[in-house]
Amino acid sequence: MKILTLLTFACVVITVNSHGRLRNPPSRSSAWRDGFNTPINHDDNELFCGGFLIQHLKNNGMCGICGDPWHQPEPRNNELKGKFAPAGTITRTYKQGEVIDTWIQLTQNHLGWYELRLCPLNETDKDATQECFNRHILQKVDNSGTRVIVPDKKLDFFVKVKLPDHITCEHCVLQWDWITGNRWGKCNETIGKLGCGPQETFRGCADIKII
Repeated sequence: MKILTLLTFACVVITVNSHGRLRNPPSRSSAWRDGFNTPINHDDNELFCGGFLIQHLKNNGMCGICGDPWHQPEPRNNELKGKFAPAGTITRTYKQGEVIDTWIQLTQNHLGWYELRLCPLNETDKDATQECFNRHILQKVDNSGTRVIVPDKKLDFFVKVKLPDHITCEHCVLQWDWITGNRWGKCNETIGKLGCGPQETFRGCADIKII
């Protein structure tokens, strides 16, 4: 029944070919677009956990911290020491507690919402964990919480968020976590609704320093 339901969700969706990326701070897969000497990934807008069916059927909803398919061998392509992050190049340096500008660039709008999260690395040879990210969800400066709603048709999101007052790090990872909302499913209602049920996830990771 679960497989049949997920296949139904997969069919009731607008067909698209491209999606979105974390541009500021520059993510591991996109830093080359800003002149950094990092590996080039022309598919940096497709870090979607392998796609809906891979994420929810093969990997039971799991996703790599930076948008790679969960079943990919570690380090996954966008994880520290992986194909697109061999050195974890620092792309931005901020001050403790600073209000920072962020830019999410969508190449196709899938609705839903996203959050930005932070994880300080305590060991230079180990990447962040989702548990660490979940402890440091960044607040928007307009006092409207942590979630950025993705309205229909909008493609560029310039949002100010505040870094934690208590965190400094030689190497932190900032995560973009977008839960889309363009699939039909059920939440608590008895009838279907757009944005309910399992949805596609996009992620991106940027290496930063906080002084």
